[in-house]
Amino acid sequence: MQERTNMKKSISEIEKEVKNKEAKVAKLMYLEELKLSDYIKDHDIVIIEEEMTSIQNELKLKTEKKLSELDNFLDSFDLEYEKIENAKFEYLYQDFIVKNEITMFAAPPSSGKSLISVALCNLFLLNKRINQIIYFDADNGTATLKERNIHNLKKKWLKQFRYFHESQVTKAQMLQIIKQLQKTDLKDVLIIFDSIKNFMIGGDRDKNRDVSKVMEVLKSLRARGATVLFLHHTNKPNKDLQELIYAGSSAFQEDSGNAYIMHQNEYKQSFIFKNFKKRTGIVIDIAFTYGENHTLNQVDFIEANETEEDEQIRTEIVAFIDSNPRCIYSQILQHVTSLGYSKDKVNKVIQAGKTKYWEAVKNKTKQNRDEYILIKYLND
Repeated sequence: MQERTNMKKSISEIEKEVKNKEAKVAKLMYLEELKLSDYIKDHDIVIIEEEMTSIQNELKLKTEKKLSELDNFLDSFDLEYEKIENAKFEYLYQDFIVKNEITMFAAPPSSGKSLISVALCNLFLLNKRINQIIYFDADNGTATLKERNIHNLKKKWLKQFRYFHESQVTKAQMLQIIKQLQKTDLKDVLIIFDSIKNFMIGGDRDKNRDVSKVMEVLKSLRARGATVLFLHHTNKPNKDLQELIYAGSSAFQEDSGNAYIMHQNEYKQSFIFKNFKKRTGIVIDIAFTYGENHTLNQVDFIEANETEEDEQIRTEIVAFIDSNPRCIYSQILQHVTSLGYSKDKVNKVIQAGKTKYWEAVKNKTKQNRDEYILIKYLND
């Protein structure tokens, strides 16, 4: 009987406290409206604000908790340092594609980014760097797939190489697949979006808000363990800079782990990847040539970049230094430009060839001037 009486008393006190709190909240709202009234004078506003502050403090004292009371709740979300400490840092391709990260390839249309991406898929599966590929292709037509023998690669890897294409699934169905993946363990899975503009879901690629929504999806896949690669387009190069930049909002770059601009050098039949964003791992500029049956061969980056004119200039520089040991920069520049090449082009090749074909060595007996020596003679 006594316990029942105490319980009734406890409930009565709670009800009284709740009513008291509700009354104070109501009074606070009334004072807020009163303060904004046109007929209230300045000295009355001061009094009203003092009373509002008093009520706010009372309400805060009643509801405020100590941080220690949230320990159990916060523990469930806090970073597990042992998990990070024991995490293994891995590459799918050394110094190029970091595992469990988001990487962007941006390139002009029809420059080979899909071709190289599919070849990388084949390489990763051959080398057992990944267990599963999921490729969303909303860019290429059926004829392009036939020309690139995608069907043969699919036949080779079967379920390890999931390839979703408009010939088989609609855009809406692709989005449903992505939603299912967001609820799935994606460790050792590579997911490719070709190209990302097709997954904007009606958004504008030039608006941070719209791009951020898409990038949040990619980050959620990464959080499930996936490695994510998305293909993107570049704008036309600036007339002054003549350099490619990716199209659209800065959020593409901000939310990527690593990012590359890719272009094809038709003279060397090479594909050049120039890194412009590095957050995770050691990533470098890199170049490949493409072989039959979706194979790639990594090649020297400087040579892969050379145009026919660059190669001619390099040949002339090597011949001049070989005939004029310890020549200086101005002598090389004067000789090669006298053959009809522009100063800018010659300077570009001189700088690019340092440490690979020639080296500038300081001569301490001649006011520390730089003298050029071919690498093959450097240790003589």
